[in-house]
Amino acid sequence: MNRDMTSATTGQREDEVTVLRPHNEGAAEETTAKMSRWRLLAGRLAVLVVGVGLWQLVAGNLIAEFYLPKPTQVLAELVGWARNGSLLGHIAATLVPAVKGFVIATTAAILLGYALAMAKLAAKVIEPFIAALYGIPIIALIPLMILWVGIGEELAVAVAVLASFFLMFYNVYFGIREVSQALIDQVMIAGGSKWDIAMRVRLPSALVWVVAGMKVAVPHSIVGVVVAEFLSAHQGLGFLLSSNAAQFNAAGTFAAVAMLAAISFVLDRLLFLLTRCALMWKEASRR
Repeated sequence: MNRDMTSATTGQREDEVTVLRPHNEGAAEETTAKMSRWRLLAGRLAVLVVGVGLWQLVAGNLIAEFYLPKPTQVLAELVGWARNGSLLGHIAATLVPAVKGFVIATTAAILLGYALAMAKLAAKVIEPFIAALYGIPIIALIPLMILWVGIGEELAVAVAVLASFFLMFYNVYFGIREVSQALIDQVMIAGGSKWDIAMRVRLPSALVWVVAGMKVAVPHSIVGVVVAEFLSAHQGLGFLLSSNAAQFNAAGTFAAVAMLAAISFVLDRLLFLLTRCALMWKEASRR
């Protein structure tokens, strides 16, 4: 009887160990992931601090402040713009057209990219013409855009669309074409409709390509708006950049560039957060 009780007790302990072991492993993995994130954040902050410190040392010592202002001077310009209330207005004047242009370009690219990926003959006919249009510099099309839409926010939106459309189109087009035919056949055998194949197979499978295109297209849409602001705007970060450069104000020029970099960084992080959940299944499949 004692042997039976000992065996039962031993079996119970083994079951407890078996139950607890995966939990402990999961907790250890979560702790390791948190430490990795903190190390990554610390590394990035260290690079930023070292870079700004070297900049502060070089400016005025190795390079004249006329060409390379100190970080403190750039910060003073930003603070001055914030105090007089003009900074938010300039940011909005650049950001709103960039977002509008990106949304329009992404919608059009998804529709056209999917349609051409499905119609192979039409794609062979049209794709060379799209490639030819993509090769035209945006700056060469701005005079034509001015004739069509005028100046102001409409011009900025139109240029942002041109700047980001082709990047999104090619990523959608090739992403849809690269979907596994075996996976499509399995869905068709299971009785899936064309709508099921489109919404549950093709678009989700091409999502990695779409996200990659977004990461490139977002900053390009901002670049398009800034280029338009160089030529015809009276507000916006592009206007700040060109006006301060024309006045040989290096600190103001660097401040405008710093704001553009900060906006691009924030948009990239927001895009990462928005698409991370959608790509979790892809990361899980790699494991």
